[in-house]
Amino acid sequence: MRTRSLHSFEILNLRTVAVATLATVLTAALAACGGSNGTSTTQPPATAQKTPVQVNIGDSPSDWMLAFSMNISSMSLTGSNGSATVVSSSVPIEMMHLMGTMQPLNMVSAPQGTYTGASITIGSATVMYMDPTTKAAVQKTISGPISTTVTFGTPVTVGSTPMAMGFDLDLSKSVTMDTGGNMMMNPVFHVTSGAQGSGNPMDPSDGGIQEMMGAVSSVSGSSFGMTSMQAAQSLTFATNSSTVFDGTSMSGMNNGMLLIVDATLQSDGSLMATKVQSMMNSGGVMGGGVITAVTGQPPTTLTMVMQNGAGSGMMSSAFAAGVTIDLNGSTTYQIDEDNMDMSSLPFTPAFDASNIHAGQSVMPVGSSAMTSGGMGGGMMGGSNMAGTMTATNIELEPQGVSGTVATTITSGGQTSFTLTLPSGCAFTILTGSTSVTVYQQPKTAMANGSSIASGSTVHAFGLMFLDNGQWKMVASRLGSN
Repeated sequence: MRTRSLHSFEILNLRTVAVATLATVLTAALAACGGSNGTSTTQPPATAQKTPVQVNIGDSPSDWMLAFSMNISSMSLTGSNGSATVVSSSVPIEMMHLMGTMQPLNMVSAPQGTYTGASITIGSATVMYMDPTTKAAVQKTISGPISTTVTFGTPVTVGSTPMAMGFDLDLSKSVTMDTGGNMMMNPVFHVTSGAQGSGNPMDPSDGGIQEMMGAVSSVSGSSFGMTSMQAAQSLTFATNSSTVFDGTSMSGMNNGMLLIVDATLQSDGSLMATKVQSMMNSGGVMGGGVITAVTGQPPTTLTMVMQNGAGSGMMSSAFAAGVTIDLNGSTTYQIDEDNMDMSSLPFTPAFDASNIHAGQSVMPVGSSAMTSGGMGGGMMGGSNMAGTMTATNIELEPQGVSGTVATTITSGGQTSFTLTLPSGCAFTILTGSTSVTVYQQPKTAMANGSSIASGSTVHAFGLMFLDNGQWKMVASRLGSN
């Protein structure tokens, strides 16, 4: 009887174990199939961490153009863990004033991962160039939309460190003109990237910002917001005890004040202003571009092709168009020596009412709004004229030219060389000069290495002066193709 009872107990125990085992197997199977009783137990994929990325835009120039303005209607980056929107509504960008440099298009929060390309749509574009036969400035429009996919030659990895990503528009390869004078555009972009803290903090490749133009949009504590006509959003700049203020201070800043700002990208993804220069209070206007004609001696009027601007009455339609600048006896003249080495030059740089010339890049600043339209004049007809402003101050600004050199150029020294200009370049047609003497200073930055070989095509960026009939440039940057 005891044996029989023990046997029955063992059988019952085995059955219990079998049922429990089967239940465990079925539960595991249901979980593997996505759930039990219709309820999923699968964990959602982890969300990719995001990192601040400063998306910059710049220009590899086309020498025959005076200005090139385009409206970027959309732009996004394509990454392994998702996309990042850079532009969602139209942003006007003038490219020729960005020759040899870059400025922020937007600050985005991008999912960490590997990025292999970008999608860009350009709504339309406007070109201003010098006609080699008539010697007149001509404006042409390129209709859009123009869509392009940019495939990165080397994938860009966005990690935990804030970084900059640069899109350099190669205008010489992007825009062509047929025998009938019709313009066509097939955008070609070169992409660069650099992490914060990896190089020169003022280099755009590492997040540096130099002389960004805009208007104050907000002030809070030790930070301020600034809107730019050529950026997708207002940028916020922090300041500290090392920030250099010129003409203002944090306590003196107000909405609408026109500024020029230098800044660096910080390890937390913020922008730290290194220099803040007040140009004009609210209600004023400032512009930037190339002079095409000077009227009067001393001058009473300039005609210029507008490349940049901010303030009251300034519209994006003025970019790559003509603007009349009225001058008077109260107008002051200055040279923008920021980021320039002007030491021990063998000539005396002069910019004043007796030394202002067609071909120079200037920034006029006025206390009242720019008015629309204009009578034309100089080398442009009325149809190309976008407005008129009165300058209380006019400042000589750095500009870019390209040409060939017959000597080897090395970094770090003080020397000069002749830059031979191509026959069809806008500067040659405008001024009649076939060459520029370039002065390389000890602090002149050298892009793409420490030397440039004889016979190379060189991009020089700096201040341009006409001295005793010879054009001379004090270079802040030099680079080669």
